[in-house]
Formats: sequence, structure tokens, C-alpha cells
Amino acid sequence: MSLQEKKFDKTYWEDMVDNGNRYVSAKTMIIYIACMGIIVQSIALMITPSSWLIWNALGFVVATNLGAVVLAIKAQHSAEEISKKTSMAFNADFYHTFHILTEIKNKFVEVAEKDGKDIETEIDELGEDLYSVVRGYLKMYNEHSKTKIEMVETKEISYEHEKELFN
Repeated sequence: MSLQEKKFDKTYWEDMVDNGNRYVSAKTMIIYIACMGIIVQSIALMITPSSWLIWNALGFVVATNLGAVVLAIKAQHSAEEISKKTSMAFNADFYHTFHILTEIKNKFVEVAEKDGKDIETEIDELGEDLYSVVRGYLKMYNEHSKTKIEMVETKEISYEHEKELFN
């Protein structure tokens, strides 16, 4: 089954919907941090401490913490920018329009099933019909727009009173 054919199957779209599984959750982050802490602490316990080593470790910890804070601030700023843009694009009108299109699609599916067809076959048939209608309309419109209308000659009408025109 090709990718295009899979798109007619609802399970393709259900698999595509993000259920939050692609993101690292707070619980997973805590597990990562605990594991990293255990590993780093285990290595530190194997090394004999000295003033020089402690001073360098302190500098490393401060540098990584400062870097993490700066990166967190930049990440939050990026998230706010993305949020602003998506809320402008995905507004109430967008969702309302998709709701209407979904209702139309559901009606297509319902009618197709009543006729004993699947939605893919119905769309294929409707696509051909719609193409023919649009193509015919455009062809006639183009022919009509190129047709020159000859002007009718006008004649001078002489009258003294308007009543003469309506008798």
C-alpha cells in the first residue's frame, strides 16, 4: 500500500496525532537527572580529592549551571514565539472551518457506505466529475469572454410628448 493510499485510512492519521509520547516528560527528566547524578557521583568517589581538582570541579559546575540557565531562558523565549505564531494561525476560525470540513467528510463517508462504496472510490469518482464540471465551465467562460458583441444600431426617434412613446 502506497503512502497516498494509507492516507485514506483513519489509522494513519491516528498514528500521526501526537499524544505527548515524543516529548520528554517531567518524570523522564527526573529519571535522567538521577541516573546522571549517580554516574557522576560514582566517578567522583573513585578519584582521590585535591584542592586543584575541587576548584576545577566547582568551576565546571558553575559554568554548566550558568549555561543551562541561559539555554532554558532562550528555549522559553523560542517556545513563546512559536506559541504566538501558532495561536495566530490556528485561531477559532481555523478550527471551525476544519470542523465544517470534517462534517462534510463524514457525510461523504456515510453516503458512500449507503451506496456500498468506500470513501476512496467515491472521491475518485467525484474528482473526475468535478474536474469535468470545472473544465467545462472554464471552457465556456473563456469562449464567452472572447466573443465580441456587435452593437445594435440606434435610430433617432422624434416625439413631442412622452405619452407618444407608450402608445
